[in-house]
Amino acid sequence: LAQIQTKLKKNPTTNLSPFLQQQSESYDEFVANLAAAQNNETDSEDEGCPDLSNELCGLLLDGSPEIVHALHDRVVKLSSRGATTCNLDYSKNLPIDIVAGLNEAIQGGEVLWRLHDTFVIGLGSSEVVKISSSLDLDEISNLEYLNSLSFGIPIPLCLGAIRSGRRVYLFMSRASGQPLEMVWPQLTPLHKTSIQQQLIQMFTTLRSIPPSTAREEMKIGSFVSGICKDTRRCQRVSVEPIYNETDFNDFLCHEGKRTQTAWIKMIRSAMRADHELVATHADLHPRNIMVDWDAEEGGNLHITAIIDWELAGWYPEYWEFVKALHTVDTKGALADWYEYLPTAAIGSWPTEFSLDLLIGRWLG
Repeated sequence: LAQIQTKLKKNPTTNLSPFLQQQSESYDEFVANLAAAQNNETDSEDEGCPDLSNELCGLLLDGSPEIVHALHDRVVKLSSRGATTCNLDYSKNLPIDIVAGLNEAIQGGEVLWRLHDTFVIGLGSSEVVKISSSLDLDEISNLEYLNSLSFGIPIPLCLGAIRSGRRVYLFMSRASGQPLEMVWPQLTPLHKTSIQQQLIQMFTTLRSIPPSTAREEMKIGSFVSGICKDTRRCQRVSVEPIYNETDFNDFLCHEGKRTQTAWIKMIRSAMRADHELVATHADLHPRNIMVDWDAEEGGNLHITAIIDWELAGWYPEYWEFVKALHTVDTKGALADWYEYLPTAAIGSWPTEFSLDLLIGRWLG
């Protein structure tokens, strides 16, 4: 185009036919060269990641990842490098060959769940890795604590954790089946009642854990760290340790960026402070309940695991009920979830639930 403009500028009446004929004959060669150059550029970009459409490529370990929780043999075997963990428990950084092997496992994995920057990747039939830049390390300590009690509820085993850059990679055992949320709309009332009965048994067992198995000084919060959390649209964490329900109520009704209005003071005045403190999952949602069909028992649906224990800890006895309904759409596919909550184990707390809704409205 620039050449045409130059020719016309010199002589507006010039005959461009010979020039255009020449350009026409060389056009096919020009297109072929352009395509070849583009392919070479793409190949260069893809060298480190064979399939750019594969979102797992952006989740690979880099540099020298730091071991934040000792790796189980099962994790190292995933790398297919034949290494053992004998020298990894006290090693700050993960050996390069193990990093390469785990990257191969991650890249060949299956995305089981994703929310914002958090991924759960299946690494085969027996292990998963949870990857996030905002992963709560209380999930590790809570799983370790509960598994140490051998109390019979199916929960994941913590198989170790690595920090690479801003991300933490938490390796866990994989439960069979799929989240209850995926199959709930297709279930019959009989199936839903069966799930409810299984949950009653499990959460009765969970609540039977005596506080004496916890740390010496009882706090409302995570089993090990004692950190108290309230997760809604965002997560709030108590700055100070909380030792009683009065302080817990104050925590719920206080937000530095919010004015203590007459509205929230009225809500606070209606809150009880005499609930029993019990072991709590604090996110009993169908997405956190893994289920599978048991063909040997005539197609019954059974719970294979309760997952996502990062919010668990010692909380007032109503907290399980309130949080189980927190993110449920009352007009969606889970509209009847309330009817099948294991209330025989966790109780029914409509007053506390109503007050919590008002707190949520105040927080915005």
